[in-house]
Amino acid sequence: MRASDVLGAALAAVCVLGAPIAARAAQYQGWGDTGWVYASKRDCCNGAIAIAQQDSMNACVNSGGVPRPTTGMQRGSCQWDWTQDGSGNMLYRCYGEAAVWCR
Repeated sequence: MRASDVLGAALAAVCVLGAPIAARAAQYQGWGDTGWVYASKRDCCNGAIAIAQQDSMNACVNSGGVPRPTTGMQRGSCQWDWTQDGSGNMLYRCYGEAAVWCR
């Protein structure tokens, strides 16, 4: 074997072994439901989105991944319903959706 062949093989091995391995990232959708609460619509939606983010992180962990909530968290979305109790007080029920990056 020539020296250039050995050097070429060694260089190829270094390139392959030294190349960073790309980690596969995914997002897992999470959903949250607050149930009927005496809260402002804002607080209700924030709660539903927080539940959805936690649900997304749990799905990531259950799949064997590691959630990246500080770098890959989407704000999420919220839908709500409202009603009034017998005294006229407002109640909201919020449904949140969010996704957290998972590696």
